[in-house]
Amino acid sequence: MAYCKQCGAYIPDGLTACLACGYDENLAEKEQAAAQRKSASELMREKLEEQRKARQEENRRWAEQEQQRRQRQEQSRQWAEEEFARRQAERQQAAQSYAYRTTRNHAENTKSAEPNKLFAALSYLSFLFVLPYIVTPNDSFAKFHAKQGMKLFLFTLVADTIGALTGFGWVLTLLRFYFIYKGMMNAFNGIEEPLPWIGNIGN
Repeated sequence: MAYCKQCGAYIPDGLTACLACGYDENLAEKEQAAAQRKSASELMREKLEEQRKARQEENRRWAEQEQQRRQRQEQSRQWAEEEFARRQAERQQAAQSYAYRTTRNHAENTKSAEPNKLFAALSYLSFLFVLPYIVTPNDSFAKFHAKQGMKLFLFTLVADTIGALTGFGWVLTLLRFYFIYKGMMNAFNGIEEPLPWIGNIGN
């Protein structure tokens, strides 16, 4: 049996507060226990809040790092595309330059080769075989036909002499015209071919 220390009223078993005046001698302990429970709950909430903020900060940093990584990837991709385009342009420019040089060199060679063919063909006309030795002394093609023209010139002198003595000059004249035609066609076609019968004399 318990009685209230404040008013002396009876307090039933199992209760700590007086039903008459409301005094509770365990109120301080209850308040202290409640305060302790509240303090523990607040500490738990604070700890959870700190953990939440830490995770949020970690997520923010990860997002920033991920964004920076993607920016670096994008920059690398753009650089790779620009580098590829630059190299493609350089290759195209080099190919165009090579094609231009090749075309120009071919045109120059063709242009420079035409007079040589002309002088080579003129070598079969009488004493004009001396032209390649004067105009194109370093051109082996023209000099080849100049030698053939010299042999034809010597053949013409011999043929005129034999024709004057025997009366078969017309035959030798036809043969001479054939040699001239054959030699000039070889020269214009860029062919180094000796004249029939007389071309290899003296080689």
